[in-house]
Amino acid sequence: MQLKELAAKPKLNKVTLDTDNIVSLYGEPLEFYMWDRQDVPTFLKIVQMKEDKLAIFNLLKDVVLDDQGNPVLEDGEMLPMEVMVAVIEGVVKNLGNSQPQTIAS
Repeated sequence: MQLKELAAKPKLNKVTLDTDNIVSLYGEPLEFYMWDRQDVPTFLKIVQMKEDKLAIFNLLKDVVLDDQGNPVLEDGEMLPMEVMVAVIEGVVKNLGNSQPQTIAS
C-alpha cells in the first residue's frame, strides 16, 4: 500500500459521554466532536499531559468542538469538573482512532 492512500483531511467525529454519572446528573448523554486526526504537537500534548490545569484547559479549547468544527469553550468558560474529567477521557480514548468511541461505564 502506498502511504498516499492513507493521507486524508481530518473529519469530525462525534464523541458521546454516557457514563451512569453523566446521565444521572444531566438526564442524557453529552456529546462533543473532535477531529479524527490531530497534528503531532497536539498529539504529543495529550499523551504527555500531566496535571497542568492551564495546559488541560488550552488543549480542550483546541480539541473539543461542536458539530460545525468550532471550539465549544471560549476564553474564561469552564466545564463542571465531572464533565471535564469525562471529556478528557473521551479525548484520550479517541486520540488517533478513526472510529469514534463512546465513553460509557
